[in-house]
Amino acid sequence: MAKCLIAGLPSAGKSTYIGVLAYLLSSPVKGQILRFSENPEDLSYINRLSEPWLSQRIVDRTTLGASFNIDFQLKRSVDNELISVQLPDIAGEDFVSMLKKQSEIVRSWSEKPDSLLFFIRECSIHALAEQFGEKDKTGNTKGIPNFEVNSISLDIQNVLLLKELHNLFPWKKLAIGISSWDLFANEYSTPSDFLRQSPFLYNFIKHYFPDAMIFGISAQGAEYNDSQKLVEELEEKTIRGERAYIVTDEGEKSYDLTLPLNFLIS
Repeated sequence: MAKCLIAGLPSAGKSTYIGVLAYLLSSPVKGQILRFSENPEDLSYINRLSEPWLSQRIVDRTTLGASFNIDFQLKRSVDNELISVQLPDIAGEDFVSMLKKQSEIVRSWSEKPDSLLFFIRECSIHALAEQFGEKDKTGNTKGIPNFEVNSISLDIQNVLLLKELHNLFPWKKLAIGISSWDLFANEYSTPSDFLRQSPFLYNFIKHYFPDAMIFGISAQGAEYNDSQKLVEELEEKTIRGERAYIVTDEGEKSYDLTLPLNFLIS
């Protein structure tokens, strides 16, 4: 059985991807590489993730301290190979807790993953947010604040999390997904260009994981709002299989959201 860990900071898009993936595995788009060879025995958890996507609602975030292992029985269309894949859905807050050495949810996962699918939604360019030695309004020097993980910029948090996960699970393959790509596509020509705004994070990935797949993903298809026109547009795109999409670093756009997973388990 192939084992893939899906990780990222809170609100990075992990649960949304799993929900859309589950829907597409049972209702594949044209040319999709992976699909269900048989439906999962228990569809309740998968439906809880995919139903909000179908009704254009934000997928509920995974509960802190909870973990749910999802077993997919898949078939690859190019060679009809049957593949068993296990994906755990773990809250982003539990990954943050790893940086504080306080979380056992990830560490206790008994199934050592072969690969990592890591989602990033935001980047920052400053190494540290806190500033020491500033004066308050009375002219007195402010004390050094207590250290908090949230005081560290997002690029450093992502690097620390990648290092911690790799020390814990020395996976062989890595894929980096830039979530909400529809919001960044006009500003950045490729997903790697987006990462370059945070040189420390970009160079860390390129140095230690040069073969990593970097892609942009728009799982929702657009930012939801109350516009009836947008609702109808996304409904039509869902029917046509043209709503959620990924963009590779080579500039190729695809509605097959199984491509990163196929890369990781091949």
